[in-house]
Amino acid sequence: MFPRPALQAIAACLIAMASAGVVAQTAPRLKVGLALGGGGARGGAHLGVLEVLEELRVPVDCIAGTSIGALIGGAYAAGIAPAEIKQLVRETDWVGIFDDSAGRASINLRRKEIEERFFSGLEVGVSREGQRFREGAVTGEKLKLFFNRLVRAELGSRPIEELPLPLAVIATDIGNGERVAMRSGDLTSAMRASMSVPGFITPVVREGRKLVDGGLTDNLPVGEVRDLCADVVIAVNVGTPLFTPEQVTGVVTVLGQVVNLLTEQNVIKSKELISPSDFLIVPEMKDIGSTQFTRQLEAAEFGRQATLEHAAELRRLALPEKDYAAWRERVRFAKAQPLPVIDEVAIAETRFVNPRKIRRGIRQEEGKPLDLKMLTEDLVTEYSQGDLQSLDYSVLRDRERTILRITPIEKPWGPDYLSFGLNLSSDFRSESSYNLRALYRKTWMNSLGGEWLTRGQIGSVQSIASEFYQPFDSRQRFFVRPYAGTSLRKASLYFEGDRLAVFRVQESEAGVDGGVNMGVYGQARLGWVERRIGSVLDTGPDVFSNVTERVRGARAALSIDTYDEPFFPTRGVKLDVTHFEAQNVTAGMQTYSRSEAKAGGAWSVGNFVMLGGLEGGTTSKGTLPLGDAFTLGGPRRLSGFANDQMLGGEYALGRLEAQYRLKIAIPVFGLSFIGGVAAEAGKMNKRITEVSLSGWQRSFGAYLAASTALGPIYIGVADARNGKARFYLFIGTP
Repeated sequence: MFPRPALQAIAACLIAMASAGVVAQTAPRLKVGLALGGGGARGGAHLGVLEVLEELRVPVDCIAGTSIGALIGGAYAAGIAPAEIKQLVRETDWVGIFDDSAGRASINLRRKEIEERFFSGLEVGVSREGQRFREGAVTGEKLKLFFNRLVRAELGSRPIEELPLPLAVIATDIGNGERVAMRSGDLTSAMRASMSVPGFITPVVREGRKLVDGGLTDNLPVGEVRDLCADVVIAVNVGTPLFTPEQVTGVVTVLGQVVNLLTEQNVIKSKELISPSDFLIVPEMKDIGSTQFTRQLEAAEFGRQATLEHAAELRRLALPEKDYAAWRERVRFAKAQPLPVIDEVAIAETRFVNPRKIRRGIRQEEGKPLDLKMLTEDLVTEYSQGDLQSLDYSVLRDRERTILRITPIEKPWGPDYLSFGLNLSSDFRSESSYNLRALYRKTWMNSLGGEWLTRGQIGSVQSIASEFYQPFDSRQRFFVRPYAGTSLRKASLYFEGDRLAVFRVQESEAGVDGGVNMGVYGQARLGWVERRIGSVLDTGPDVFSNVTERVRGARAALSIDTYDEPFFPTRGVKLDVTHFEAQNVTAGMQTYSRSEAKAGGAWSVGNFVMLGGLEGGTTSKGTLPLGDAFTLGGPRRLSGFANDQMLGGEYALGRLEAQYRLKIAIPVFGLSFIGGVAAEAGKMNKRITEVSLSGWQRSFGAYLAASTALGPIYIGVADARNGKARFYLFIGTP
């Protein structure tokens, strides 16, 4: 028998142990917070981390994310499962997502012609306050719509403060350099702000602040997630390692290293906040770069492997299966939800673009379920018309009504623009040519979309012209176009392959056209024009007399263009037909008519493209003045001959090309390199020059080409039986 004092002591110990057990059973679990870092495409590793945490039944209580970490963390906080995120990543065109345009097929013929001669990327806004420039190479329109789809924004607004999990999205105020943590407001705009790489993607304005990539100030937001809720932090660092001194060899790597240094400095500070009870996961990414978005799923596997290395320690945070299922049920977004029926489509207020034009471009019908795929296509198409910086949507509930709100953000640097273009060319035998041009475009002068355009060019061809384009109806089907301009160029006259003389040809004209736009693919015009054409000998023998003609008459034109690209099409057709009837001419001169047709087509199979073209021109009456003569010779117009070597009153030309296209898989740049061979045949009748070149002339050539920010670049070689073998180079826009 134990003495009474001993029994009392044993009983006290048992009671204390039981009490401790009760406390242990009822003590709250440690809250787990995720700090998901930025790193571009390398952030795909976050998906692998989330997968392993779910397999281990580790619940997440809050998330802080930067850049790609904000994207994946925001989706997870919104209740989207890692498998769903991976499926959407797999389906997305990561090469095309950084091209905001819906493609050339979505824009009208008038804009196609402008963009073929002027660089849209160098567009400058002009106003009384001075010049304004675009703030990024791309605006992220498709990226923002991808975010909407990712978090199921079509089912209703997703404010950060109403998400199943607390979330903080990190960005940087570009105005003062301050770190900005967004814990409320629209989720997808916060994601978009956090991923706005300065200079590449346009900043996002939220609450009066202009926000860019959060990686500049807090690329691994450990402190933020700890303040948000975390007792235990799981930090995932996917930042790009610094280059070695030997790797810093050019402008691109120098700029990249500067960004990496800024990011690494704040990451070092964040690592100092990680305690022994926290987890730091640093996936080994091998050679995956921050811009290789097509490799995100590969990065996810590396994230998975890195997290499994911590599995034993992470299991101490796991919940029993039943408790974890309850947690997941609470935070997971219900996937199977019907799309809402839209009662009203509302267009937000605009500064200069007619809201009715935007509404006509949105095919969603009121009283019918939301068609998300069609809506996304329509938004990108309307954005592509060139007036907007972004075009977004939200689905709002107003009592018993569901409203689809379309929010257009017009270009801050609009509606008046200045654009530039240039070209350089040489065949390394005759004169090289160069041209530098500028375009002033004043848009939306009235609610129907009236525009005033003024063009100027200096170089081998000097010109200035102005026109006013006024649609008659809100759909811009019918229009009138008064115009006036003057140009000065040189025309070389050849004999037996040698340049014999050079004339200066000056032409001034004024006229008015009326026409109809045939959707986005075509346009027909008919009008009257007054012209003055003068030819003056510049160098060489006096083969032709100096002459000046005043001509007036009717001019008609038909244009159809379905090419998917302007200079290197892979599919589509193009047709241009013009006719000029000179009804009144200077006394002593002959009336004449001039008709010309050009047709082309492109077909592709894989990376192989076949292009064909047919052209022809004729004079049904009279004799063409030198300034109106048809020409043959030069790249893609009998490449084995000099530019405009043959002049005459009637011609025919056929061309067949085979190209192999090598696309470089860099989503940010989307470069294309092309190798091609060409066979051409043409003949000139009613010859003014090269009178001995009768019958069909043939030319064969090969070239390398590239699509660049400055337009197409060609370098090639060509030869012809009656011509001279020559190299040629072309850079810029036609």
